[in-house]
Amino acid sequence: MKILHPLLCYYPSQAGGPANTLYWLNKSLDADQFSCEVVSTDFGLIEDLKATEFSTTHKASFISSKGKPFISQSIKELKTSDIIQFSSIFFPPTLPLLISALSKNKAVIISPRGELYDAAIRQKSLKKKIWLSVIKRFQNKINFHATNAYELKIIQKVFPKAKSYTTIPNYMEMPIKLNNEVGNKLVFVGRINPIKNIHILIDAISIVHKGNSNIKLEILGFARLDYEKEYLSSLQKKVELLCLENVVLFKGHIDGEAKNKVIASSKALILPSKSENFGNVVLEALAQGTPVIASKNTPWEILNEYNAGYWIDGSAEEIAKSILEVLNLNYSGYLNMRENAFELCKTKFDIKTNIKVWENYYKKITKNVQK
Repeated sequence: MKILHPLLCYYPSQAGGPANTLYWLNKSLDADQFSCEVVSTDFGLIEDLKATEFSTTHKASFISSKGKPFISQSIKELKTSDIIQFSSIFFPPTLPLLISALSKNKAVIISPRGELYDAAIRQKSLKKKIWLSVIKRFQNKINFHATNAYELKIIQKVFPKAKSYTTIPNYMEMPIKLNNEVGNKLVFVGRINPIKNIHILIDAISIVHKGNSNIKLEILGFARLDYEKEYLSSLQKKVELLCLENVVLFKGHIDGEAKNKVIASSKALILPSKSENFGNVVLEALAQGTPVIASKNTPWEILNEYNAGYWIDGSAEEIAKSILEVLNLNYSGYLNMRENAFELCKTKFDIKTNIKVWENYYKKITKNVQK
C-alpha cells in the first residue's frame, strides 16, 4: 500500500510540526505492507538536502515551488498511490490534488492540524471561507483525521457530511533520555508568534522573579515572518521594561541534541498558547521527563491526570502559580513528577508501540473506497 504526502515542509526541515510527526510515522510503518512518498517544498531546509534518501520504502522529493512543478510531481506519484494524506486544508496544492485524487478513486485523508480553530480561521478569513465552501462539496468522499477530541468536534461541525472521522494523536520517536542536572531554569520552545502568548509568559516570570531571584527562562525558537519579527522585538522591549534582561534569555533556534539538553536540564517546559492543535514540544519535554505547564487552550488535560505537569488557565497569574508549585516541590515530589512525565510519553505517544493504530486505519479506509 502506497501513501502520498504533499506537504509544505518535511524532515529535516523544522519549520512545522508535521515535518517530524509524519517522518516518524512514515519510517515506522511496516515496510512489508506500506511505502510512503513525500512531495514537499524546501521550506525550512537549512542545507541542500533535496536528494535525501530515507529508506527503500520511504522517499521524499523537495521542490522549490508549490506551484506547477509541485503539483506535477504529486500527480505523477498519485497514479501509483492508494492513499493521499493532506496535512493542510489551505496549502495551495491541496485543492487541485484533492480533485485529481477523487477522479482517480483514491482514498483521501485530510488532517487539518488546527487550521479550523477560531484563532487560525480569523487570519485571512474571507479567503479561507471561500476555500472551505469548495472543499465541502467533496466532503462525503473525504476521511478527516483529528489529533484530539476538541478538534474532532470542530471538524464535525465544519464538515458534517464527511465520509469518516478518526482521532489519532501525534506520536513521536522516543529520543535518548538524558540525565542532566536540573536547575531553576524554565524553557519555552516554539515559533516566536503572537499565538504562543509569550508576552504573558514573560509577565508570569516577572511575578515569580520577585521571590525567586535565581529563576531563568530560556526562549528557544525563531521569528521567520515579518509580523513574527515585530513580535520578537516587542518581547525584547518588554523584557527591558521589566528589567529582566538577565532572567529572560532569547536563544534563537536550537535543534536536535542541543535542544534536548536544554529541555532535559529545565525545571519545566511552558506552553502558554492561545490556540494549539497539539504541541509536539510537549512530547519532546515529556520524553526527557521534564514536566509541562500548558494552557487550557492546548489539548493537554492528561498532564493533570498523570501528575506530569499542569493544565491551567493561561493567565500570567495562573502560570506563575504553577511555576511556583514546581519550584516548591520537595525532591521526591519533583522526581515523581519527572518519572510520571516520561511514563506518560512512553505509554501513550511512542510511535513504535502505537504504529498499529495508523496501520489499521490505513487498511480500513482503503477497504471503504468506492469501486
